Amino acid sequence: MKRPNPGLLVVLAAAAAVHLAVAVLDFPTLARNFLYDDAFYDFQIARHIAQGAGPTFDGTHLTNGFQPLYVALIVPFYALAGSNDTLPIHAALILSALFTVATAGLLYRILARRVSEAAAIIAAGVWSFSPIVIRQTANGLETAVAVFMLAATVCYYLEKVRPEARVGARRAITLGVLAGACIMARADLGFLVLAMCLDYLLVRRRLRAGHGWRREVATAGLACLVVCLPWMIYGVLAVGSPFPESGKATRYLSLAYAPFFGLGPSITADGPTASFMAGHFVRSVETFKVVPLLHPMFRAIKKAGMRFDAPHSGELAADAAGLLLLAGLVVWWLRRRRGEESATCREFEFLLWFSVMMVAAYSTFVFGVFFFLRYYYPLYFIGMIFAGFALHDAIRFVQSRSLHVRRLSLVATGAYATALLFMGYSTSFRSQPIYGFYDVAAWIRTHTDSDDTIGVFQSGAIGYLSGRKVINLDGKVNSEAFQAMREGHLDAYVASAGIDLLMDSADVIDLFLGPWSDADRKRLDSERVFSGGEHGVPGWIGYRISPSADSNASGPPSGAHGINPDRAP
Repeated sequence: MKRPNPGLLVVLAAAAAVHLAVAVLDFPTLARNFLYDDAFYDFQIARHIAQGAGPTFDGTHLTNGFQPLYVALIVPFYALAGSNDTLPIHAALILSALFTVATAGLLYRILARRVSEAAAIIAAGVWSFSPIVIRQTANGLETAVAVFMLAATVCYYLEKVRPEARVGARRAITLGVLAGACIMARADLGFLVLAMCLDYLLVRRRLRAGHGWRREVATAGLACLVVCLPWMIYGVLAVGSPFPESGKATRYLSLAYAPFFGLGPSITADGPTASFMAGHFVRSVETFKVVPLLHPMFRAIKKAGMRFDAPHSGELAADAAGLLLLAGLVVWWLRRRRGEESATCREFEFLLWFSVMMVAAYSTFVFGVFFFLRYYYPLYFIGMIFAGFALHDAIRFVQSRSLHVRRLSLVATGAYATALLFMGYSTSFRSQPIYGFYDVAAWIRTHTDSDDTIGVFQSGAIGYLSGRKVINLDGKVNSEAFQAMREGHLDAYVASAGIDLLMDSADVIDLFLGPWSDADRKRLDSERVFSGGEHGVPGWIGYRISPSADSNASGPPSGAHGINPDRAP
């Protein structure tokens, strides 16, 4: 067996130190800086499973609105931690950190077959220390696990399956199990499985392998189905669908929130508007500015614009640079494909197909206005695979030039590495709180009765940390709320669900429970018990639902009707 490259071991050890250091930061810092609200859905569901209550967020409604592989991995942490609420989260982040380090190792392995050791090690290092990877590793979600599964599946496919004229049953089953685990890690990795399958069929056609491919594909497909089928059956029994209910809710919310992101009216009787889809696609593509190898360049352009009091010009310059870079990369790849590296290029192009499928799905159907960074995280990894090829070619080009050029390239590389490491440090250890859910939960713990039921749209962290029963109202883990919201009867659901206190951003509450009359707004002001601006959470409000027998004084405001069902997605 080939001995590990010492340079790679240094990179992986340093990566482990950084990511583990973030994972063990004090919990308030993690909650305010790193942990997504949706992560607490996973934590709460895992805690309930460990306690024997089953896959439920609020203790009442079963849900399949989570990625099952990740939750299954963290359930033991809750079984062992007892009543400690923060220790399992630290354990989950440590697990994610280890998966990220392992992913860096797999990135090196995938590349080292086709590029120089130096290019492969640099790619692994850029991946490990980039800001987007540090933040997504510590987001508390399945992100790191999903990308590790993607990397493991791609690595196995390229090494053990694709090059072979015949694939034995053992390898076909292994690939099928890995593919199933990908889907269990993140449902959208089903696009990877599809792209891999199409590539495999094209390879078999080129090799004129006869009809044996049918048995191989059937074997791998059956193994994949065996892995996924129990989860799909559970979904049908729990919420009436084999697909995660969070996906439907996310699409609905993306359309509903469109005005908040300057995307205008999102939907008509004929479906999503053209302007919404165009704006959504632009926002989607812009997120690729954080691909690890390119992030420092785009960040520097943006900072320059801010330095000269021209942020809009900085954004335009970054967009222009991105378009020019994209055109250059297309030309580079096409030339590479026509040259000596043609076979290598074809070997990896199924990853481009997968990327196109993902962008098309999230830009034209699933949507996800403010989720793209984590949704496209697998594509950032794939971007680093192709970046490895670009680094390989760049190193060869520089080595063939004069000493002066080599020195200049060394200086440029040092400046780039310094910028990347500083950005990674700033992301990891300079506290810049951006999530207020921790503080809302703290207020609830100290200002509400222990038997109060709280209704919240963005309810993950509040449900986990508040010590109260919290009902999810945006439908991600509550099919009843989603149905009521979709039909425009959320006000009736709030009244019937036994909710004592309604809390969230004022804009969100108004969107789904408004519009309100002047009398309703006056009543809201009189019943308000929480003003977020006074507690470091600007824009949030909370009001108690009066337990009056008078129908006009109980439940949500009488004029509330939610989103027009004719406009619902």
